[in-house]
Amino acid sequence: MRFRVGSVPYINAAPLTRWLETEAGARYAQVVYAPPSELARMLEQGTLDVALVSSVEHFRRPETRFVQGLAIASRREVLSVRLFSRRPIAQVRAVALDTSSLTSAALTRILLERAYGVHPDYLPAAPDLNAMLQVADAALLIGDAGMRAQHPAVMEMVDLGAAWHDWTGLPFVWALWLMNPDAPAELLTDLLHTAYQWGAARLDALIEAESTRTGFPLEQCRRYLREVMVYAIDAPFLQGLARFREEWLRQ
Repeated sequence: MRFRVGSVPYINAAPLTRWLETEAGARYAQVVYAPPSELARMLEQGTLDVALVSSVEHFRRPETRFVQGLAIASRREVLSVRLFSRRPIAQVRAVALDTSSLTSAALTRILLERAYGVHPDYLPAAPDLNAMLQVADAALLIGDAGMRAQHPAVMEMVDLGAAWHDWTGLPFVWALWLMNPDAPAELLTDLLHTAYQWGAARLDALIEAESTRTGFPLEQCRRYLREVMVYAIDAPFLQGLARFREEWLRQ
């Protein structure tokens, strides 16, 4: 059986998915790359068997199941989900939200309103920092664009992973391998754990390959994939996920 697997195209997915592109892995899976919001639509439509989607999608569709023990997560700073502001955060009145990720957009609202006491207007936007800052005081960017972005008008930058940890003391789960209720959960769980074990064993080679593919400096890729990203999650991460669900339900 060959599964339809959806993944984000960002650097942080490489350790989870690259085995699926090898000759051995391709016998079991066909990988489709798209932003998490698009993957969520494809999963709901049934065109994917499993997808690496925003954790909010599991809250939105509680009938879904996620692959236990695997995620895209961070303990503190995340580096690739950042809010760029051209004025002090306390003075922000409008925020342009990268529409690629439901989780990051929801977390931005939660942190601004509950941790910072700010209640701005929110504008959906394509991930273009210059254009976003022309229509809003601050802009949310995720993924490789969030890690790469810089702008001379930016006065303050908030790393959402660090801000979440500062506020709650908990790590954060950004994305989960989500399955529809009728998906063969045991087979998919085994497949995706096999893929991650392969990636973890070859992390140095993947770091070099991602640096070449994206143009990010090797040391930046190494720090991001080896020190910042967490893929094998345990109880504290599930506690962070549960706290995020509580905050999301309060919106």
